[in-house]
Formats: sequence, structure tokens, C-alpha cells
Amino acid sequence: MFGQVRLDVWRARGVHRAPRPHAWWQRPGTAAVATAALRTAAVTVLAMLAVVLGAVLAVHGPSSDAPTALRPPAAPPAAPAAPGTQQPQTPQPSQTPGQPQKPGQPAKPGKPGTQQPGTPAPATRSIVLVPGDTLWELAARHRTTVGELQRLNGLGASTLIRAGETFRVAGAAGPEESGGGSAGAARAVAYARAQLGKPYVWGGTGPRGYDCSGLVMRAWEAAGVHLPRTTWDQVRSGRATTRSALVPGDLLITAKGGHVQMYAGGGTVIHAPRTGSDITVAPLPPDSQVVAYRHISASERSGG
Repeated sequence: MFGQVRLDVWRARGVHRAPRPHAWWQRPGTAAVATAALRTAAVTVLAMLAVVLGAVLAVHGPSSDAPTALRPPAAPPAAPAAPGTQQPQTPQPSQTPGQPQKPGQPAKPGKPGTQQPGTPAPATRSIVLVPGDTLWELAARHRTTVGELQRLNGLGASTLIRAGETFRVAGAAGPEESGGGSAGAARAVAYARAQLGKPYVWGGTGPRGYDCSGLVMRAWEAAGVHLPRTTWDQVRSGRATTRSALVPGDLLITAKGGHVQMYAGGGTVIHAPRTGSDITVAPLPPDSQVVAYRHISASERSGG
């Protein structure tokens, strides 16, 4: 009741309660202002992104294999040559197959022991292995390597070799292996080598078997040289020589003049040893066992 009286008093006096103010977003025109502000902010952000993107493209440029500024200028087209003149050719750098060669860089030499393309294969020759031969001794004697000998003879990694086998070594035959340039000596040695494995026959001169002097006589006869029949006469054939000057086809008289052997090169001899044995290749006998060294030449036509 008291409250109603008080309200009536206020109304009588013309006093009214002031209306409560609106929030800022509820005020008239506020929504339009906010929308305009958002649009302005969006436009500003897009403008800044455009500026940043333009700066990035200006620094890096479009992607390509090489920057335009670093590309060399195109060479002008060559002028046509006048008739009758020859254009100089630019030398091309040598290249190893499978490996590019840089301009101005010299070609690297191949590794030792390797064959360069286009080079001819090295010459080889055959020898007969004798007891005591090893790959290392043969490599030293023929100035090559163990690996090269293994390759030439298909040994792989094996170092096993056997006496009596034919073995290939690199290099052309020297004076010793070629009979000092005598084709007759080469034919004589070839004949004796063809009789390897045939039996010793006392007094034999072939073709089924030989004694020592019969083998030597027939071998040189195949080369067109006639030697005496017995060792005692062959010791006077040809001319005297020395151990260091032996060449294939030379004779070695041993057993106090009772046995003859033919030098085959490479520190070996071919001979018919004794009854019950076969014609074989053997190492050069010690100098103390040799009575005489005799050199036989193709011009030898008779003994004496």
C-alpha cells in the first residue's frame, strides 16, 4: 500500500523513471557500421596477400631448369664456308665408355693389366711345363703377372699346374724360343716334341720308338740337316757353344759322352732317357753333367 501511495506521489509530481539505455549493438545503425568495417578489413588483408605474393615472385621468378640471367647467350649461326675451303673441326675430348668426359679434362689412362678398346690383343706363345715350374717362377721368367697367366690358361683362382702340360704365356717368342731366328731349328724342336710319350728303343730311329741319338738325328733330318747316327759322332757336329748362349735345337752331350739331349727353350730339354722310359721333357741338366754344348745350324749338311 505504501508503495502504491509513493508511486501516486511521483506521478502527481510528473516524475517518471528514465528508460534503460540500449546495448551498443542494439543501437540503430550499428549493424551497418560493423558490416562496412568487416568488408574494409577483408579488402585490406587481400591487398597485403597480393603484395607479399608479388614480392615472392619477383625474388624467385618462375621455376625453370636455369635462371634466365645465367643462361649463356645463343651462339650466332656459323657463316657458310666459301667454296673450296675446309672448316676446322673442333677436337672432341676422349671419353671412357660408360663415363662422361668433362670438357677440358684430359682422358685418364687405363688401369695396368687392362686392355683398352681398339688395342690389339697381346701376342702369346706356348711352352711345356717341367717339374719345379710354378706360376710365380714363370711370371718372373716371362715378365708378366700370376693373374695374367691364370687368365691366359683359364685357371681362375687356382695356382695348380702340372709338368708336361702345354702352357700359354704372354709375349712374342724371343731369340731363345725361336731358335735364334732359325726356321730349321724350330722344325727340329717341333719334330722332337711330336714324339713325346713314345718309348725308348735301343738303336731305334722311329717312328715307333727312338734312342737318344736316333731322336736327335731324325729331328734335325726333318729340318733338312743330316747328323751322324751315334752320340759319339754327334758330339763333333756343328760348333761349340756355351750354356748361356743355348738356343732351341742345340745339343747337350751328357753321361761322359754317352747321351745326347736337345735343348727346347725355357730351360728344358727333350730326350729319350733310357730303356723302360718314354721320350719326355726335362729340366736343363746341371752344367757339371754336361760334356759339350753344340750349336746346330740349318746350313749343317753333314756330320763331322
